[in-house]
Amino acid sequence: MTWLRAIRRAVLIVVAGVIPVVIGCDGTTEPPPEFVGTWDATSLLVDGFDLMGEGMTLTFTFTSGGQYSYTVVNDLLDYCDPGPNCTDSGDFTVSGNRITFDPDTAWEETYTYTLTGTTLTVTASFGGSTFTFTFEKQ
Repeated sequence: MTWLRAIRRAVLIVVAGVIPVVIGCDGTTEPPPEFVGTWDATSLLVDGFDLMGEGMTLTFTFTSGGQYSYTVVNDLLDYCDPGPNCTDSGDFTVSGNRITFDPDTAWEETYTYTLTGTTLTVTASFGGSTFTFTFEKQ
């Protein structure tokens, strides 16, 4: 169960990394046009091991209306229950360099990130493991 929560947080961290860099520090809660779209994970390093290189895929989509969705295929982190594939969706808000998923719910999570051009990189630590996600915008 700890891994499932850690994976969910890591996935959300990645997404969180995309929104604030694009938005800047204007305090808005809506994503800028550059952020809206679909993002594919090109690598997911967990303690230096690349799960994307082993056949796992992860794709996030963000809308201008503040909704997100993601799809995991060939889950190698035991995130999907049941697996090996799953999807999820919800609402998100942005402010400065932070993104909040599922605001005002029991699942609310807030993260920071970096974005360079069309590359998003998010790094987080959970349960003694380090997760580094890299996404490319489609």
